[in-house]
Amino acid sequence: MSRPRFDRLAYREPTPSRPLMDALGILNRYVILPGVLRVAEIDFPQADLTRLRATLRQTGATFLAPHHPEFTTDWLIDKEIARRASALMAHWASYEVVNIHPVAQWVWLRNNLIANAPGGAGKEYSVRWALAGHGVLLHPEGVPSWHGDRVGPLVPGVIDMALEAARQGGGRATVAPLVWKLRFRGDVSRELHQAITHIERMLGVPSAAKLPLEQRFAALQALLLERSMARYGKARTISVGTFFADQEQHVQSLFHDLESRHGTSEGDRRRRAHALRRALLAAAGADPERARQDRRALAEIERLGHFTEEYYGGPTLTQEQIAESLTQIRLALAGRGLREGLFGVLPVAVARRVASIRVPDPLTVTSDDTSAEKRQELLHELKDRLQGALDRLGAELEPAVGRYRRPNPFRP
Repeated sequence: MSRPRFDRLAYREPTPSRPLMDALGILNRYVILPGVLRVAEIDFPQADLTRLRATLRQTGATFLAPHHPEFTTDWLIDKEIARRASALMAHWASYEVVNIHPVAQWVWLRNNLIANAPGGAGKEYSVRWALAGHGVLLHPEGVPSWHGDRVGPLVPGVIDMALEAARQGGGRATVAPLVWKLRFRGDVSRELHQAITHIERMLGVPSAAKLPLEQRFAALQALLLERSMARYGKARTISVGTFFADQEQHVQSLFHDLESRHGTSEGDRRRRAHALRRALLAAAGADPERARQDRRALAEIERLGHFTEEYYGGPTLTQEQIAESLTQIRLALAGRGLREGLFGVLPVAVARRVASIRVPDPLTVTSDDTSAEKRQELLHELKDRLQGALDRLGAELEPAVGRYRRPNPFRP
């Protein structure tokens, strides 16, 4: 009798194994984080850890909600937090990761990963597990933002699960926000130059190695924008001083072209992109080649949306801001080959970093908070607490980060 075909889209409930979770936690803390991902130090004050443990011990269910500046590194920091606070904590993860292979699925399910497989029962499992007192961790931004200083838009899943847990478990549940910042331990300008050199070679563009770091970074961004505009028939030379205005004009032109074929929508850039993504999916069968080109244009809109004046328009740029942007460029424009494929799974930082973790005050959710207005209010409050804690942490770390700031060449 043949085995049933492995279905990557199928949901399977986690089967947590405490010995395996403990072993992976130790391996992660002492080998993977420092040796592979270059997270050389964990700065997690005892007061914050005590606050988190107290939240998990309280009556009701707790859902941990960290922001999401990166991937892979984020999940392994999640794992370290769980090792210290609640060893059997469950974690949400992409089904593409959990179900990538039968052996990997076996490992991840026993490590208590909940796959976000379409139509799966992950929410029901999460509520049960949180009510059991172990905690459930998920990133309410949904996808990595690649912005270490900003919290992106949140999706309501964490609030909805907390409401259901409150309804089932005595009237209340808790959402515990978490934030962290990753900073380099010293001057990494040489390593950042090397990262730019790699991208230049990967894309086959002339090197600007003689420029100071910030100017070389700006030259790369300008060159990428010129190439993007030329690809869509709008060739021109970009001035760094007008970069953001020129980029926005290009983005709106791409939007106009796509929306002329797939319909317009209201809202900000993110909502418009989401509406286009759904429209492209619906229209893919009619003209596959046109759909492929349109998906590429939408991906370019999203790539350009990572580097905007809102995030990078201040008087200076930190090493960390330059590094996160270079990583995003490499991930978005990666060439073929084993090296780029590995970087797509493990986007390792250019140098060793310190992870500073903080735990702001938890958010209480009650079974009475069921109206759409109250749910939205709770989601806004969660985002405010995340961003506020991140801002405070940034101010705390400024003496270590600020000494390596660079003048921002994008300022007019």
